[in-house]
Amino acid sequence: MMQNIAFLLYKTYRRVNRFFIRKRLKNKSFSILAPTCIAGVIYHELGQQFLSPTINLWMYDKDFLRFVHNLRHYLNSKLRFVQGIDDTPTAWLDDILIHFNHYHSEEEAATKWYERAKRVNYDNLFIIMADQPDGGVITHEDMLSLKEIPCKGKIVFSVKDYDDVPYIVHLPKDPQKDCVNMYMFDKTKILQRYRWEKEWDYVKWLNQGN
Repeated sequence: MMQNIAFLLYKTYRRVNRFFIRKRLKNKSFSILAPTCIAGVIYHELGQQFLSPTINLWMYDKDFLRFVHNLRHYLNSKLRFVQGIDDTPTAWLDDILIHFNHYHSEEEAATKWYERAKRVNYDNLFIIMADQPDGGVITHEDMLSLKEIPCKGKIVFSVKDYDDVPYIVHLPKDPQKDCVNMYMFDKTKILQRYRWEKEWDYVKWLNQGN
């Protein structure tokens, strides 16, 4: 009974929330780059076309930094598929390893990657990442380096404070590490709302940038 009520609340919240955030959205045709599935979630909630290849996949944050710092090079590079974890389609993009964890085959992953890579809007570009230590610790210098990238907006989820990094959004700390929790798995109990949705107004960010 309680599960049914919780599910009903979740569905109602999602429906109402989508209505209001879609009405608030003024900026369209944006490209969100992220090393996790967060970009796809945001596109889905806002009812916008996927103008980014970083959908339904993940990569290490250090790899993602290289990716956004040399974006045109990587978007014009070819995928080279290798044996992945649990049969997940996995490919090298030059020196970056990408895990297509929500795709059923290498063919599907490659088709979607190349199709969406062509859609990237370099004039309306947004970047999301976090201080996760997987694949190498994201340092203060790494966060600062995002200033070098020409884009409309950038966000780093972190538990730290730096006066010279104005685009940090604080999220709950991982209980075992000195970094944010795994934010794509961290949800509120009743409404199953992502913590980052609660702490960060991404519609305002897309409208105004930073």
